[in-house]
Amino acid sequence: MKRWWNTPGHPASARVMRRRVGRVMMRVVMAGAVSLPIASPLDQVKSPREPRTGGAVIEAWAYGTLSNATQPGSQEACDLDHVCALAISSAGGSGTGTGTTIQTSFQSASQGQPPPNLPFTLTETIEYGHPATRNVHGGNVAGACYPASGVMSIAIDASSTLVLDIVGQVCQVGSSTAQMIFTGSYVSDAASTGTVANADGIGTVNINNPSGLNGTGTNIKASLVGQLKYGS
Repeated sequence: MKRWWNTPGHPASARVMRRRVGRVMMRVVMAGAVSLPIASPLDQVKSPREPRTGGAVIEAWAYGTLSNATQPGSQEACDLDHVCALAISSAGGSGTGTGTTIQTSFQSASQGQPPPNLPFTLTETIEYGHPATRNVHGGNVAGACYPASGVMSIAIDASSTLVLDIVGQVCQVGSSTAQMIFTGSYVSDAASTGTVANADGIGTVNINNPSGLNGTGTNIKASLVGQLKYGS
């Protein structure tokens, strides 16, 4: 006669026991000759941390002059009821306060430091007809912002052009449209050529004036900060 203390609590085909796996005790179901571990949250193993990628940090500033501001497809002056297309540029050259200057950090030997005061062109479109804020009477309110986008082309040398796409908003400083500030982001464009043909960049861009509206300034000050990687 079998004693009750000699009788297994589970059939032989599905006995439950504990087995040590590494440093973790796991419940195991014995199914014939096959051991099937039962996973629990503590058994999960985290994947290794992803390696960091390389790159370069840049600081760039630009000074230029508004050469044209009209409604697209016409020669009508820009106003707050229509889209405004602006063309801004600088011939660059010696001295300060002209063109675009790019300072790099953590650059590779092939990237180097571009010369200062580089020529550039900036085409920008401001959606004055679709402001982000309006008052109940349909007029513009203090600090109103307008969607804007553009393309900035910087001549690195005679055969190399860095092209950056920008997008953001142009906002009034106070209740007047006499001063506008563009705040947004830039990303490198595949149209870049020469030594910067493979440029990979993203960051922030800020532009103080011009707005293209009558009676406003024509000088531009721009700042770009972020990542820009190029060279072999």
